Order: sequence, then C-alpha cells, then structure tokens
Amino acid sequence: MSSARLSSRKGRGFTLIEMMVVVALAAILGAVAVPGFRDLLVNQRLAATTSDFVASLGLTRAEAIRHSQLVTLLPRNQDWSNGWEVATTDFDGNRVLLRAFEALRPGIAVDPRNGDGFNKFVSYDASGFSKTKSGAFGAGCLTFVAETGRRSSVVISASGRPRVCDPDKKGDCAGACGT
Repeated sequence: MSSARLSSRKGRGFTLIEMMVVVALAAILGAVAVPGFRDLLVNQRLAATTSDFVASLGLTRAEAIRHSQLVTLLPRNQDWSNGWEVATTDFDGNRVLLRAFEALRPGIAVDPRNGDGFNKFVSYDASGFSKTKSGAFGAGCLTFVAETGRRSSVVISASGRPRVCDPDKKGDCAGACGT
C-alpha cells in the first residue's frame, strides 16, 4: 500500500525542466512589458502635472476673485520645473504666499521651445481676468514634455480660462503655443 501511495505523489509535482521553462517565459514577458509600462507611467505623470497646473491656475483665479485683488502664479526660483507658488500682496506691499506646489515629477520637464511660459508668471485681477506683464488681458502658453516625447500645453485665454491642448495635433492649440 505504501508503494501505491508513493506512485500517486509522483504525478503531482513539476519537474525541474518544466519549472525552468516557466521561469524563462516569465522573464521574457517581463522584459517585453516593463518598457511599455514605464512609458505609461511617465505619460501618466505628464497628465497629472498638467492637471495640477490647471488646478493651480483655477486656485489663483478663485483667490483673486475672493480677495478682490491681484493674485499671481509664479515659478519657484524663476523656473517652472522647480514648482510654482500662488501669492498676493498685503496692504503694506509685502508678498503673501497662499500656496506652494512641488517641483515637476521625474521624467517631466518644461518645453522651452513651445510657448512663452507665460513670461514667468500669470496674474489674475479681481474680475478673474488674466494679465500679462504689460497689463493687457491674456497670458499665453506653457508646455510640459515627458521623457517619452509626449507633450501637453496649458493655454490661457484673454478671459482667464485655462485649457489643455496637444501641441502635436495640428490645430489643437490654435497657434496659441507658437505651433
């Protein structure tokens, strides 16, 4: 009876060759999937960065309307890649920081070839209209680029409303980013 029990156990396990084949197949599938998954993650970071920037523009605009005064979104240390800040001034002319945002995520950068980067700031007046350095309405365009080459632009209209466009699609940004 013990030999019958022993022979029934032999059919239940894997041989060393079968196990090596499975490990080899898993390694091949992993090598094929990892680069594609990394690109997916970097492109997702691009979308998240663009969304965060549009949200910070909305916050800047809302704070300008709420406080009935000029509120500005500006890059940290003169570079959008270092993050950005929402700030205003108090009655004495001192700068008041309302909110700070982190630096760009790994794999994401500002594309200096596409758009004017809002000429280093975006201001909103008490009516919610965007202002440029000259004081005119409108602000321009800022483009983010991923390591994968994918780009995403944020365009602000003269009325102050931001929108996201793809500068690589013809006509999507309607010339606002210099494309």
